[in-house]
Amino acid sequence: METWLSPFASVWKAAYPSAQVPFKQLAQVISPLLKAQPAERVLSELAAYLQKTPPQFVNLHKFAWTFGSWNVQPPSERKSLGPSYLSVDECDRRAGIPVK
Repeated sequence: METWLSPFASVWKAAYPSAQVPFKQLAQVISPLLKAQPAERVLSELAAYLQKTPPQFVNLHKFAWTFGSWNVQPPSERKSLGPSYLSVDECDRRAGIPVK
């Protein structure tokens, strides 16, 4: 049965095929993120977090607290923006912080 949590469970199973999906904890952490971010972004961040975190150290609350820092390109792969400066609002947008 497909639910709103199914894509996130699939990401979990892809990262840890032999581990049980912690559905309740996953739902508690993902639900608030989906109120502020598109599902594709949350899926991408979760996949990056699980890829970079050994199973014994997975902490979904840490993932939520540090959301936005997991799917970052290494400096060598980032595009140079040139000698421009970003506004505070633009920095917030890029960090995934909703701007009023």
